[in-house]
Amino acid sequence: MRRVLVMAAVLAGIAGAAAAAPTPARCAACVAALKARAEPLAQRLKRGDAAAEAPLVPIVTSSFAFVGTVYKQGVRAPQADELLRGAEKAQAQLPPAELDKLQRTCQLEGEQLMKDANAFERMFVSRAVRNRIDQLKK
Repeated sequence: MRRVLVMAAVLAGIAGAAAAAPTPARCAACVAALKARAEPLAQRLKRGDAAAEAPLVPIVTSSFAFVGTVYKQGVRAPQADELLRGAEKAQAQLPPAELDKLQRTCQLEGEQLMKDANAFERMFVSRAVRNRIDQLKK
């Protein structure tokens, strides 16, 4: 009986974790919002402003956390690109205050995704972030 209860608890935890993951549409919305937030900092970094790197890294990290999440859900390039284009188009219509709120919320959600990720997932995202930052510096 105890094994059954333990197994039920484990399965409930797994189901709860899966249910807590953002949908592909939410991931796309957050990637689009964070991309817009990161762009001015990325441009500064490209121009050689090293001070832009520190505030840019957490934004890019949150964005890649969403990319990893949607990848784990089985969404691949053609569908992911379409979702992102749709999210960018929708966000172009948002008032600046709403976009800012979305960006802040998505960054916090991305940080939580990173906290909830396993060591391998965190390492993978960190490496992708480092590669992106290095590309911007060149």
